[in-house]
Amino acid sequence: MNVRATVLPGFALFAAFALPMPANAVQGVLDTTVQRILLTSEAQPPPNTGLYYGGCMAFLGHPINTASNSPNCPSAWVSFSCDGTYAAKDIAQMMLDQAQLANAMKKTVLVIVNDEKKHNGYCTAIRLDIY
Repeated sequence: MNVRATVLPGFALFAAFALPMPANAVQGVLDTTVQRILLTSEAQPPPNTGLYYGGCMAFLGHPINTASNSPNCPSAWVSFSCDGTYAAKDIAQMMLDQAQLANAMKKTVLVIVNDEKKHNGYCTAIRLDIY
């Protein structure tokens, strides 16, 4: 009896299941209000690149981890990545403009965040709708 021929397929199958599986980003959806806006021009120290918090953020009326899908986001702050790290600068600027408009008019917004794209530990918004 050839032991290698009977053990090898079982070992290969075990090795395939033992490999780490990649984690997928969670996208959370939240209906809330915009309470505050943060803008900064302070660059991160080397070897990091970009601005602290992506250059612009909004403080939402509810913590982001209460959104659907419960993303891994630590607070109610959300970045728009105005420095161009995770979004085109012009798109991020338009999202910031809409957040400022929603804040000024006390309108509700729908925010979709990605917990894989973070600035200094804060999640980045990938979509912003005003109601």
